[in-house]
Amino acid sequence: MLLISLWLVHTLIEVMRNIYDTHTFTQIHNHLAIKTILEQSQKGITTSQLATRSALSRDFIDFFEQDIPRVITSVFGLIGSLVMLLFYDQQITFYCLLILLPIFIIQVFVARRSLILNRHLNNSLEQEVEVLTNCYSEKVTRHYHSVAQYRIKLSNTFAINGGAMELLIIGLFVAILLRATSITHLKIGDMYAIISYAWNYREALDILPILMQQLSRFQDIGARMRFNLMEVI
Repeated sequence: MLLISLWLVHTLIEVMRNIYDTHTFTQIHNHLAIKTILEQSQKGITTSQLATRSALSRDFIDFFEQDIPRVITSVFGLIGSLVMLLFYDQQITFYCLLILLPIFIIQVFVARRSLILNRHLNNSLEQEVEVLTNCYSEKVTRHYHSVAQYRIKLSNTFAINGGAMELLIIGLFVAILLRATSITHLKIGDMYAIISYAWNYREALDILPILMQQLSRFQDIGARMRFNLMEVI
């Protein structure tokens, strides 16, 4: 009965949160889009750029509505897994913390690379309305080829990022297994728990490539829209 009661309460909260989220973030988006379009139109920004930035503003708000909750969930999962692993073995916990250093270095490189690519991609997208208005065959072909190339380069960057992270995590699990099997007093249940918490830790790290991808877009979009986020919220 306690389990079912908690499940029902969780379901109710989830439904209410989803309704509230949609209302709140839709209002933020409307405020942001109207404010941005009116202010930038007065500064002489072209219609093509305004149309693109209006569309990008929705992506900007989606980052806060969808990605931030996932990041928070992953942070709790990561910390919780480390705390539980600490009860079993400090050395295994140290391995998990140690892997964060190379992962951080990789993410810094990926963030810089993706920011450059997103800037070029958004520059191309801001020309789209103008290209379609003139509708010259050569310009249309060149435009969509350019957009496709930047999307491919972004995809390749994050694919390599994910692969590099996966190799590091495989190395981490090899170290964990070698360490766990060398501890003679561990029971089978303890071994299963260590692997389970280590896997939860690994799943929490999976959010990083997605977060880097979105943050790079967020940084470029925010620079284009030139607004104070706290003022909008």
